Amino acid sequence: MKSLLMFSRPVRWLLALCLGLTLTACASVGGPKLVNHAFNFDGWNDGWAKSVDLLEFAYGDQYPPVRAKSTNGKSVGNSWGVNGAMPVGEFLKLKWRLKASGEVVERQVDLRDRLPDDMANHELTFVIDGQQLFVYIVTPRAQSASVKQRTHRTWLSKYNVAYEIFPTREVAPKGN
Repeated sequence: MKSLLMFSRPVRWLLALCLGLTLTACASVGGPKLVNHAFNFDGWNDGWAKSVDLLEFAYGDQYPPVRAKSTNGKSVGNSWGVNGAMPVGEFLKLKWRLKASGEVVERQVDLRDRLPDDMANHELTFVIDGQQLFVYIVTPRAQSASVKQRTHRTWLSKYNVAYEIFPTREVAPKGN
């Protein structure tokens, strides 16, 4: 077997370049695609914090900052958010307790066919109303100046165009 040093300098450079490109391709294929978008919720502004204790949330499973789980039966909080480059989640899982009855409710929403093709600069948020969960996509497009109040249950819909993607499936026009 010939030693690598026996090859000419240009051939060694070419081999090194090929190896580098191969390693780079392997590294980029192995990880999830990152998209600049946000996941957040605000139980105070959306009105559910007074009647619900959020016990668990998870947006996808590949990005640790978008999940929390109560370990002592107390709420994980009523508002939270992350914004930046992260994988687009395939599901949203929530667990909450109704304060009035103590009943615990769990929901998992498959997001794969509910999200826009391009999540760049969009926000995913949710609202809880008793046993019912509402999930929204908030676009980067500003709401019309004529809109003076929310168009959906989420407070964000007063400021930006939003679409309810669960339990109904409002269809956003392509490009939103």
